[in-house]
Amino acid sequence: HDRYKDIAIKASVRKAVRRGHTELSSDDLQVFERENKGKIYIVYGLDASGSMKGKKIEVCKKAGIALAYKAIDEQDSVGLLVFGSEIEDIVYPTRDFSQFIQAIVKIRAKSQTDLALTIERAIEMFPRENVTKHLVLLTDVAPTVGDDPNKNTLQLVERAAAIGITISIIGIDLNKEAADLAKRIIEIGHGRLYIVKDLNNLDRIVLQDYYSL
Repeated sequence: HDRYKDIAIKASVRKAVRRGHTELSSDDLQVFERENKGKIYIVYGLDASGSMKGKKIEVCKKAGIALAYKAIDEQDSVGLLVFGSEIEDIVYPTRDFSQFIQAIVKIRAKSQTDLALTIERAIEMFPRENVTKHLVLLTDVAPTVGDDPNKNTLQLVERAAAIGITISIIGIDLNKEAADLAKRIIEIGHGRLYIVKDLNNLDRIVLQDYYSL
């Protein structure tokens, strides 16, 4: 009774091969499962800058809904941080699915990108208690606000890491400079970098990051 999007295709194929099957059967199917590492607080950071207009922002919204549904079902808490040149909207980590939905469906892309401000605000959203704290940023990683936006961003990543917040980047249409910055962010933030090549796989990537926690 699992959703098809939760099926771990590679693991299922490996199991079928080990069994000598030439086709996948229902007994071969494996699903993504998160290791039980205690209470998780996750903030879904969504870039609403002008470069994310159109299909990008709509697919990101759907992926966020998939994440919230799964995480809340697992008794974890999910927050929302919509960012551009300013913070557009905030939902503190919650188990109230309807609150998350109401905030994410009204998002519209319209401004520049301030990653440093986004990470600074995300730090304030997490509890100080000893729980898993994770920020996942869906963005083209092109900060455009401030005199030295890359430096400012990395300084805030260091501050987040110092208090136990991990940061993953799901990069959409990254150029070389953006990819280099993304690698530095996840290196300091002890997270993962996912390069999106097909927007139709975005919800699977978002869930994969969640299951890795």
